[in-house]
Amino acid sequence: MVSEERMNDLEQAMTVFVEQTNLAIAEIRSSIVEIRSSNRRTDERLLELQRQADEDRKRADADRKRADEDRKRADQDRRQWEAEFGVFREQADADRKRTDQDRQRWEAEFRMFREQADADRKRADEDRKRADSEWKQERRDFNKRLAELSDSMGTLIEDMVAPCGFQLANAVFGTEEARTCGIRIEQKHPTIKGEMMELDLLAVGPTKVLVVEVKRKMDAARAAEYKRKLRCLPEFFPELAGKTVCAGVASVYLAPSVVKFLNRQKLYGIAMGDEVMEVVNLGQF
Repeated sequence: MVSEERMNDLEQAMTVFVEQTNLAIAEIRSSIVEIRSSNRRTDERLLELQRQADEDRKRADADRKRADEDRKRADQDRRQWEAEFGVFREQADADRKRTDQDRQRWEAEFRMFREQADADRKRADEDRKRADSEWKQERRDFNKRLAELSDSMGTLIEDMVAPCGFQLANAVFGTEEARTCGIRIEQKHPTIKGEMMELDLLAVGPTKVLVVEVKRKMDAARAAEYKRKLRCLPEFFPELAGKTVCAGVASVYLAPSVVKFLNRQKLYGIAMGDEVMEVVNLGQF
């Protein structure tokens, strides 16, 4: 009885063992299948990675090759550019050298032209000054001869003094202009019969009058006599009362000693200038 139970237990235990063993074997087989499948996928992935790596390597080689070709072309372009730039620089240096030579030549020609122009202008100025001087001298000589001729003919007043009457008066008056000017003015004494006074030139302004005595030759004695003569001016010309009398003497030439005497006597001296009669001692007293 006991042995039978033990046999039953052993059979049951064996059955359980077999079942568990079968299950374990099934699980192992399943795991083996899964491992094989995983290995296959891994192999496929490795193959894909290897293929991709090969393609990447090929592309990298192609890129490196293109880079080498580009660098080679760049080196060729650089050498070509350096060669062309060298030619250009040589040409530029040659052009600059020619330009410098042209500029130096132009500057030299311009300096020569300017020096010639300056010399020509200087000669022209000298010629003009000489011509002006000669013309003025000829003018002075002509005026002097004309004055001497007029003096010798007794027409010095009409020919030389009268045309300058207003100009002489305005120069003497300074602050005003003459309104009237006449020559050879004769005026009778208002109360004494037979008495007459003659003025060679009389110019009248608003507040001043200029009276001038004209002589062929004027000296200190004649000038003093004329000043004494002017003491009678108010008697013969009462209409000039209240005006400042400016007295002067005129001649073709006045010696320096005579001019000094006129300054002391406060008489204006009028003589032949470069072109016309002029006041020779204006502002000297």
